[in-house]
Amino acid sequence: MQVSTKIFNKQSVDTFSDLTAQIQKKQEQVASGKHLTKPSDDPVKAARVNTVKEQKAQAEQFIRNIDISSVKLSLSDSALDEATNLVTRIYELGIQGRSDTNASGRDSLIIEMEGLLDSLRSLANSTDASGRSIFGGFRIGDPPFEVNSANETIFVGDRGVHKVKISNQMELQTSVDGASVFERVSKKDGSVASVFTLVEEMISNLGSGNVNSLPIDDLKNAASHLADQRAFIGAQMNKADNQRALLENRMLALSTNIGELEDADLGKIITDLQGLLVNKEAAQKAFARISQLNLFDMIA
Repeated sequence: MQVSTKIFNKQSVDTFSDLTAQIQKKQEQVASGKHLTKPSDDPVKAARVNTVKEQKAQAEQFIRNIDISSVKLSLSDSALDEATNLVTRIYELGIQGRSDTNASGRDSLIIEMEGLLDSLRSLANSTDASGRSIFGGFRIGDPPFEVNSANETIFVGDRGVHKVKISNQMELQTSVDGASVFERVSKKDGSVASVFTLVEEMISNLGSGNVNSLPIDDLKNAASHLADQRAFIGAQMNKADNQRALLENRMLALSTNIGELEDADLGKIITDLQGLLVNKEAAQKAFARISQLNLFDMIA
């Protein structure tokens, strides 16, 4: 009888421990709302959750890259828009200055052109909120354009372009170098010139009265060239927007996947928990009754 009682007691303790562990696990699931409260609950599913979370973190990083790049692209877009307008205005002033009917007003035209040239130089040396040059290539700490002793505007940056990854296979170009933007204007004779050289030549020839040599057609090409550079920036902005939309959809799908793997079915868990509590209570009552019978047997 003593051996049977010991075996019964051990079995009862094991049963109570198992029921208590199951109840605690269900209570943790209810409290957290998660099916997986620790990796050992389901190692295969936990590994899958970690993989999906890594994919989500990577998508989040790509979105951050796009957000940061979009600010820089927007600054470049605004600068190029203003630069195109400035060059277009200088082109219009050149047409006015070429006409003999405006001969007496050429000095005023030159003054306006010189102001526009200063504004154009300032735009070429634009910086972001952190003071980094937009058109300086990889040389972001210094202005990419300088005016030398001959009052000529020269490029002192480099030709580097900044790129960031916005997917595992896709990069986004976030800048255009100043040389490509301001120093690659196609002239009507087939050569290439700087926007600044053309404007400086316009001012010089107009000041000397050499109105037949004004680079009016070339300045028209310069305005078109700047518009083309802006179009490239716009294409990168569209690329960023499209990829951001795809990444946001992917983030939603990954979040749903994680939820399906991790989130608990609270209705089912609560039902299971209630069943376990009932079983534990029944087991405790049965243990108490049998223990009393064994005690009576021993007394008898």
